[in-house]
Amino acid sequence: MLRTLLFLSLTALASAAEISFSRQIAPILIDQCGECHRAGKAKGSYRLDTVELMLKPGDSETAPVVAAKPDESELYRLIATHEEDDRMPKKADALSEKEIKLIREWIVSGANLDVADKKATLRAIVPEQEKVQAPEKYPRPLPVTALALNPAGNTLACSGYFEANLWDTATGKLQARIGGMPERILSLAWITEAQFAVAGGVPGRSGEVWLVNPSQPEERKRLVSARDCVLAMVASPDGKLLACGGADNQVRCFELPSGKLKWQIEPHADWIMGMSFSPDSQHIATASRDRTAKRIDAAKGEIEATFTGHDCAVLSVAFSPDSKETISGDVEGEIRRWDRNGAAKKDGTLKPGGRTEMLALGFLDAETPLAAMGSGAVVSMDAKARKTKDKITRYEDRVNVLLLQRMDKTVRIITGCHDGKVRINEIGKAEPVLQFVASPGW
Repeated sequence: MLRTLLFLSLTALASAAEISFSRQIAPILIDQCGECHRAGKAKGSYRLDTVELMLKPGDSETAPVVAAKPDESELYRLIATHEEDDRMPKKADALSEKEIKLIREWIVSGANLDVADKKATLRAIVPEQEKVQAPEKYPRPLPVTALALNPAGNTLACSGYFEANLWDTATGKLQARIGGMPERILSLAWITEAQFAVAGGVPGRSGEVWLVNPSQPEERKRLVSARDCVLAMVASPDGKLLACGGADNQVRCFELPSGKLKWQIEPHADWIMGMSFSPDSQHIATASRDRTAKRIDAAKGEIEATFTGHDCAVLSVAFSPDSKETISGDVEGEIRRWDRNGAAKKDGTLKPGGRTEMLALGFLDAETPLAAMGSGAVVSMDAKARKTKDKITRYEDRVNVLLLQRMDKTVRIITGCHDGKVRINEIGKAEPVLQFVASPGW
């Protein structure tokens, strides 16, 4: 009997000793606790940004983790308590019994850290999960949420399901499928023929940005592993910088082609919905659900101006051709013009399509803004007359993305719709020069 008990005890300890902090414990802490215990929002002065900070006490001055002693570990005590006022996470469901038990067993076994660098963020130490394989043929068209044109102008990258798909702009034929990408791709940027960027994630769960060589997809580098979706991303026209923002309210700027982080700031109090790089590559504009748009110095990461003229969430933003003026579009159908100081332009409010979202913006020239809308319309506007100038195309669903391709004798406007269609229109032509469903098998 004694041998049996001893064997069971040793087996239990061996099982507990196999618990991996990076694979099993860190993901729980990221999902359940990371939002309230991060830089700029560390409740109780306790942070979970890095492994090193996770082990430091907060205001309670009680050790968060005491090896082999879960009941003396403040982290465990607060997630396991039945006292509603004390339990963590606050104002959210308690951790599952399975998760609480796993954390307890990890501490009992010695709170081992299978981590090479304790200064690393928790997200950085979590092994990358194997991506789901995209279906050979899509069962239905997937909404087009991101587009990017290669520098040669003959290949269009389009969002897919765990993949980015490359399409021939002359025929609409599928050229290549690049797998291992975020589940939802929400932004694309094609920098050089050998490098393009992919951003997205899973709402409320993860955000990612990747640099990929489209001709050799195994050559890739993950730049961002965030706690929520990366919703917007832009590359500077000179190809030297890449900036992204999203549901964690952060803006990150990277040097290209290296992908080295140049700066990171939190300029907004809510999600960053849209971004734009100025034509001179010196400034970044952001649009946010906090009802503001901002102008940021691209070299320093310093806020240059804040525009507060919107009364609702701001979804899109674009610079004028001379980089001096900015337009921003909101959820209630208004586009506002403002200067480099954040001051509204006189008679600068445009209403191109009624009470519908302004999802993407651009400029044909200094006085001709473009808008892609939730109503399905894509129009150009006369900024001086403050009225619609030309109806470029019309979809049956919301238009999520808009690109301009400037050619020798014409300008092409490339749009992607929620119904899965991509259209390429030329200024002056009533019908699209190309239209196709951007989902493999369709």
